[in-house]
Amino acid sequence: MASQQGTITITGFVATEPLRLGREESNPVCTFRMASTRGYFHVRRNQWEERATTWMTVKAYKSLAANVLDSIHKGQPVMVNGVLETEEWTDRHGDHQSAVIIEASCIGHHLGLGVSSFTRRKSRVALPDDHHDEPHTADAQKVARTLTRQSAPYSASPKTEYHPFATQQPTIPPAAAQKTLQPA
Repeated sequence: MASQQGTITITGFVATEPLRLGREESNPVCTFRMASTRGYFHVRRNQWEERATTWMTVKAYKSLAANVLDSIHKGQPVMVNGVLETEEWTDRHGDHQSAVIIEASCIGHHLGLGVSSFTRRKSRVALPDDHHDEPHTADAQKVARTLTRQSAPYSASPKTEYHPFATQQPTIPPAAAQKTLQPA
């Protein structure tokens, strides 16, 4: 990881439909605008207040861009993680312009505000140095088979109560407890 990177995670709403940039045959790049409005509870007024909205441009590349184009739409709540970057250009009047953007490394729906569904895809974008070595592929397939066998679908799992602050003592079988308590 490079030093002095401005990594940021921000939540907000997609303000524009994600737009594909570049040619169809090239690696995908997409961009969209995002709006983030921070809220707080005003004690004296006994109500929620909102601060000014922060607007930003988000850019995604390669497989992330392809998945964003198929998954993220205007109006949806999202969480974006990435690196702050400054883009500079000269406008049509010859004036120097710049804007701070987020070059995204991860984008997803904000599950605190709704539900989403996930479908894993094989990589749709081939990277120039992307070599599929047999041992790595075999290991990944073995892990996938193990996970599939061990995890039942969510709807089939029994409902359990979650008590985050409950204290439970670990259960130690009597024979194991005696062995650990005997002097050496």
